Amino acid sequence: MRYVWLIFLGLILGCSPEKEQAASPKKTGLRLAKAKREPKDLAQEFQQTLADNDAEDMMMLSILGHGLNNWKVIAQARNARALENYEAELAAAEKKPREERTEKEQARYFTLHSLIGKIKQSNTDEFWQAQEAELPNLRRQFMEQQYLQFVLALTEAGLNPEAAKLGKIDTSRITDNYLQAGLNGGTMILHYQADDEDLETGVAFECVEFQDEGWLIVGQPKVIRHTAIGPQPETQPKALDPFSVPASE
Repeated sequence: MRYVWLIFLGLILGCSPEKEQAASPKKTGLRLAKAKREPKDLAQEFQQTLADNDAEDMMMLSILGHGLNNWKVIAQARNARALENYEAELAAAEKKPREERTEKEQARYFTLHSLIGKIKQSNTDEFWQAQEAELPNLRRQFMEQQYLQFVLALTEAGLNPEAAKLGKIDTSRITDNYLQAGLNGGTMILHYQADDEDLETGVAFECVEFQDEGWLIVGQPKVIRHTAIGPQPETQPKALDPFSVPASE
């Protein structure tokens, strides 16, 4: 099931610099949270954890620091989108007779059947019990590895987390229909300054407003370049995503 979560929950590859992206909307009726902190408050608290070099506090700003209920909300939304896309792709593939499919097309046909089956089997009590058992290990990995990798990526990109000041907080990509699931959420972009100069390096992360905890980070924060045009730095080696839904065996 580890492969399934990599597909369905959009695990972000490490802390690599990426271009800024926006989300697209559509309603499905999941309940929304009452605001306990605004998105900009979350951004400021996130920056404070960097300034304090506090991995545990950063973890508590994410779904990794809480129970599985919020993870299930995100998993349900992502799986619903994935299932719709896979079933549409499968329906199109089935229009071509078996004898006319190439070897590659037939391999994809079987893969789609497998992926659809795994999605439908992933919402069981046994499945989530296995995820809950993995939580302590995932939290330990974040505290001991992923946090340091993120800080290192920031430093290598020219941003000193302890010295840089948080500048503009861009919440324009936050929607009331995140993941096409009727959720308040989206991408937040953090701009930084050093010596009163705007830095090209920034941070982006996905966040969602949940019923009990309010706004939390739901994806690995990414180091980005604010430059819209021009070559982007190469992607760093793939790393585990400490903020996403845990992978099963």
